[in-house]
Amino acid sequence: MVSREFHASRRSLYRELLEDNSIGFVFSGEEKEDRGDQMFPFTPYANFYYLTGFDQPKAVFVASKIHGVYKETLFIDHPDEMKARWQGISYDKDTVKSETGIQQVEYLERFEEKLPFFGRRNAIEHLYVDIANWEEGFTQNPAQKFTRKVLDCYPYLKVHNTFGDLALMRQVKTKEEIDLHRKACEITTEGVKAILENLKPGMHEYEIEAHFDFALKSRNARHAFSTIAASGKNACIMHYMANNRRMEDGDMILFDLGAEWGGYASDVSRTFPVNGRFTDQQRALYEVVLKGLEAAIAKTKPGQPKNELQEISKEVMARELMRLGMIQKPEEIMKYYFHSSGHYIGLYTHDVGNDEAVLEKDMMFTLEPGLYFEELGIGIRIEDTILVTEDGCDVLTRGIPKTPEEIEKFMAKAHK
Repeated sequence: MVSREFHASRRSLYRELLEDNSIGFVFSGEEKEDRGDQMFPFTPYANFYYLTGFDQPKAVFVASKIHGVYKETLFIDHPDEMKARWQGISYDKDTVKSETGIQQVEYLERFEEKLPFFGRRNAIEHLYVDIANWEEGFTQNPAQKFTRKVLDCYPYLKVHNTFGDLALMRQVKTKEEIDLHRKACEITTEGVKAILENLKPGMHEYEIEAHFDFALKSRNARHAFSTIAASGKNACIMHYMANNRRMEDGDMILFDLGAEWGGYASDVSRTFPVNGRFTDQQRALYEVVLKGLEAAIAKTKPGQPKNELQEISKEVMARELMRLGMIQKPEEIMKYYFHSSGHYIGLYTHDVGNDEAVLEKDMMFTLEPGLYFEELGIGIRIEDTILVTEDGCDVLTRGIPKTPEEIEKFMAKAHK
């Protein structure tokens, strides 16, 4: 976990967003019920956690700046007796104040009472609310419901959504965040090696997935996202999740997986021959994707526009497919290429950030070119988690075998 000081530094940046005579709200989110008698594991809304370090549901961070005076308060729910007895969840204002460093902590029943909207001396002109821009349709989250309620009473307020501002803050990582990403990548590396040590024909996809699961659980790490273990034609399904096919001799299997450590994610894709040996065709197509990835990595450095990296991978792969006679013109690569080749990574696996940005030191993202040949039963994706350095980049998942030679050598040694 990152320190209280880290979260305090993020709140200092948030403070600078607020105009005078304004009030800002960030909500942690609510639990969701799973099958009637239990709740899904709760993960706080990332921007809320980024600012506070508090990880419980129903909480609200409130910051006000009125006549130049800045105040911040964290409103928390009461853990009830059932949660204390059955789940061991117990905290109060004093423990939360100590853990977060936020000096003003109140219970939610005093939420409205403590807001500076009410009374003749109300000076509030601006309302800042953090609303994720991926919300769809007319379903409203707590932040949207609250905003509507406030505007019904005070329609003259100017509303600002801080989602984009906090996304840009999260785009460049601190040393503490980078250290957590490194640890997540180290655990992921060990998990993928456990897969390679046990991979063989005749297994089901879920059986080999279990070796990754054990590697994470035995290191007290969480999954950053649900594992994709897709063999044969399943690898041509972008978000295949069944993981239940029996693997045959001669198949390839595509893994997309990652560990989370201290709230920060890793993300890796690798494609392996199930029997430990590439066929000539598999190797040729695999090397097309690998060359696309290596070309983009070679260009990754401060000053490079991030969105151009995808085009670099695509151009290299198109040229290689033309050389193999798979396509006749560069644009025909789109028959086999279905997704972008990279995304920011952080508190979310697919993290927030501006894809049009020029790379800066300490940005983190993935590169993941892929080609999918359904008619051949082959899908290939190769992905690494990458840190931008002073004059280039550091591939944090470089310890995972990636070239055909490395993969075959590792599997041969493991299966002696």
